[in-house]
Amino acid sequence: MMELISKMVVLILMFLFGLQCLRIGLYQLSYQRSKDILHRFSRTPLLAIVTGFAATCLLQSSSVVIVIAMGLITTKYMTIRQGIGIMLGANLGTTLTGEILSISFDPPYALLLAVGAVLIMMQKRKLFASGTIIFGLSAIFLALDNFSGFIEEVMRWPLAATLLLQMNESNLAALLFGIIGTAIIQSSSAMFGITISLLQADVISMTGAFAILLGSNIGTCITAGIAGLTLDKQARVIASSHLWYNVIGVILALPLLAFIDRFSGLLADDPAKQLAHLSVLFNTLTILLFYPFLHLFESFLTRKLQE
Repeated sequence: MMELISKMVVLILMFLFGLQCLRIGLYQLSYQRSKDILHRFSRTPLLAIVTGFAATCLLQSSSVVIVIAMGLITTKYMTIRQGIGIMLGANLGTTLTGEILSISFDPPYALLLAVGAVLIMMQKRKLFASGTIIFGLSAIFLALDNFSGFIEEVMRWPLAATLLLQMNESNLAALLFGIIGTAIIQSSSAMFGITISLLQADVISMTGAFAILLGSNIGTCITAGIAGLTLDKQARVIASSHLWYNVIGVILALPLLAFIDRFSGLLADDPAKQLAHLSVLFNTLTILLFYPFLHLFESFLTRKLQE
């Protein structure tokens, strides 16, 4: 059993390391640009949503974008409503990672890792950034490839088999798994990768997989919450908005889980793509539902913080 746990930990760490390499490369190419975009192009709530989406696509981390927005609010460069708009866009932007992970990708890993490693040793910033991106993507897909084969071994472990059975039978169990798992590993992208592997191994239903995804949306809020502890009250409104927004979104989605299996088949043939498309659709619809009530949402959060 210890060998099984060790292998699982190694694969998760490999995925997280690859994700960190990818983010470092993207930071090198676009961090300052993304920070400028957040500051300059968030004058209206709609523009703030678009800006949050674009910045998250560039940085591949909704948590980083939200924390930057919180910092800008603390320094009075951004209003609370603009920050909430950034948060909404960031939530949608993070679904791009899911779309990338759903791609069927079987490259020569050793060659790409070697190319990435060579470029990382170069002194030029753009070559270094390109190397970390290539190396990171290769490590991510290598981890996912190995994780898919690892599922069969996991299923021989009684505790894992019982847990997966519970998640198939109870949406609440799958939701809690998503919340706790994401809070522990501090990466909704890693949780998405694990969920795709479970789905492709046919050990979890689409309904259970989507419930895990909903839970990961809540679990990822812990990063902004921790950052909010060191900032002023206005910045903490954004951390609070991130949590409330995702909790309300999950509550609205739970009654619809019964229809997920039938509906997902209309989006794509591949289960991984179905899950990725569902994530995009869910986040888009949630933004559309929230957008007309942003001023009420802001007032509610401000009052809650003052109590």
